[in-house]
Amino acid sequence: MTVLVVGVPEGVELERLRSRIQSNPHFQVISHAHEPAVALAHARILLPDITVLALRGSLDGDPSAAGVFRGVRALDPPSGVVLRTAAGAEAGRALAAVAVEGAVHVVREGDTDGLMRALRTIGLRRASCDPDEMP
Repeated sequence: MTVLVVGVPEGVELERLRSRIQSNPHFQVISHAHEPAVALAHARILLPDITVLALRGSLDGDPSAAGVFRGVRALDPPSGVVLRTAAGAEAGRALAAVAVEGAVHVVREGDTDGLMRALRTIGLRRASCDPDEMP
């Protein structure tokens, strides 16, 4: 499964996240972008199976993150999404509204087990050839 990482700046945090994702041989980080416009351009060209989108606040309070979310979900086929929230952030109403069982997951920053569970769940869904239907 290919993974696009969005919203994590270059540095130690990005390398830690990339390393954790790629610790499972079924997942490969194919690109990353900090800027929303660049992230959407990468997504349109690379068509990632999964997008890990880091949120600094709530999805409803960040129009650029919401735009990236809508953009990757509008791809054909839609990218599965892991919304990575700050450790102390509230989930917000918008996150509950966008959750698609098995295709969109909310994971707290630092919850590496939760991240890997979300990636595996999305991967199983993608393997069924219909990213929004359970196998």
